[in-house]
Amino acid sequence: MDTAQFLEKYQAGERNFQGIHLRGAELSYVDLIGSNLENSDLEDANLTFAYLNGVNLNRANLVKAKLCGANLNKASLNGAKLRDADLHGAILQGVDLRYSDLALSILLDTNLIQADLRGVNLQGADLRGASLRGANMRYERRLYEGANLRGADLRGTDLRGVNLTGADLTRANLSRANLSEAVLRGASLYQANLNSANLQSAFLTEANLTEARFIGANLKKVKLERAVLAQAQLLRVELCDAMMNDAKLANANLAYADLSRVNLVRADLSRTDLSYANLTQSDLTDASLARTNLRNANLSYTYLTRVELSSATTIGARLRGAVMPNGEIHE
Repeated sequence: MDTAQFLEKYQAGERNFQGIHLRGAELSYVDLIGSNLENSDLEDANLTFAYLNGVNLNRANLVKAKLCGANLNKASLNGAKLRDADLHGAILQGVDLRYSDLALSILLDTNLIQADLRGVNLQGADLRGASLRGANMRYERRLYEGANLRGADLRGTDLRGVNLTGADLTRANLSRANLSEAVLRGASLYQANLNSANLQSAFLTEANLTEARFIGANLKKVKLERAVLAQAQLLRVELCDAMMNDAKLANANLAYADLSRVNLVRADLSRTDLSYANLTQSDLTDASLARTNLRNANLSYTYLTRVELSSATTIGARLRGAVMPNGEIHE
């Protein structure tokens, strides 16, 4: 069946085109609302600005397809192949993309609000300016692997409240992204770029943030319990009221950071640079401060109960009202 015959049958009221072969077809601006294109071959097809609302594209081949500006609202693309596809500006709100392959795809300014992205492969995808607010990417044991976003370009992306539990964001670019209240529990953000990102009230419990960059980021009220931040760059970040108990921050750079009222109980801060940092009213009970740089840091009214400070650099540090390792209050 060629493209003309396909469109003629659709206009006549037929909707079931399961398994159809339309490789390289010219389908820009066409109305295919509600059709069944499951297992169809649409590789390299031009579907620019097509109306694909509610279309069944489960397990369809859309490799290198052009879907710029297409409306796929409430469509189903479960297990679809979209590698190298161009979805710039497409509307994918509420779409089922479970297990789909979007590696190396272009998703610039795409609307993915409340999309189901569990088990999706987005490795190397360009998601700059995309909106993923409320999207579901959570890891579920025995059902869905965490989303694969290794090396993805997510600069300026709206990820507010997105569930990225267990996601792989290794070396992803999330600079200026909005991740406020996002769930990244157990996610891998090894060497990720989070410069100037908004992570306020995000959940990063047990996440791997080794060598990640957070320069100028907003981390107020973030949850980082048991997270690994070894050698992370956190220069001048805002971390006030964060939960960082049992976090591993060895060799991290937290110079000039705002760590006021932070829970750092049992945290590993060995060889960490906390020079000029504000740690006012923070709790460092049982924390490891082996060879930590606290030069000119503000430790006023901080809890330092059972902390070993003998190898730490405390020149110029302010300790007024701090609870010292021996339980005495510094004057």
